[in-house]
Amino acid sequence: MIKAEKKKLVKDLVKDFDGIDNFYFADFTGINAEDVTRLRIELRAEKAYMKVIKNRLLSRILEQLDVEITDPQVLRGSTAVLYSEEDILVPARKIKKFAAEEVPIRFKGAFIEGRFLDEVSVKKLAEIPSREELLAHILGVFEGIKTAMVMTLMAKLNELILVLGSLRDHKEEE
Repeated sequence: MIKAEKKKLVKDLVKDFDGIDNFYFADFTGINAEDVTRLRIELRAEKAYMKVIKNRLLSRILEQLDVEITDPQVLRGSTAVLYSEEDILVPARKIKKFAAEEVPIRFKGAFIEGRFLDEVSVKKLAEIPSREELLAHILGVFEGIKTAMVMTLMAKLNELILVLGSLRDHKEEE
């Protein structure tokens, strides 16, 4: 790639990344083309994307975006940049899912909302349930509370019926 092409690519990518506040960096050494395509399709379905950029160009792009990577190892070896336009946790969940399927992809780090996160922190982020899962959990809690309330009221009603029946039997004996 000639220098003018590189400058144009950097300018275009800076423009694409402008306004994005989440960048995940992953090592995809050894991943086959089929898995890369599947990952990109799954990411795109949730408005998240993956780009493979040479580390030197990526360094320039991140510098122009004021993204500070505190671990220089992040920009060594093969690096894929994943980001999301909506749910900032989608890339983390997808990488975790693919790694669980024995696809050789791993976190290198992330830059989220102005902070650099190491590999361990990113793995913890990936474990946070999605909004839909959290809402389903809350709904389950409310359903449990509702059921418990109905059962409690039914128990009290049954006690009242037993007391009234006992009272009636006592009155009939007199």
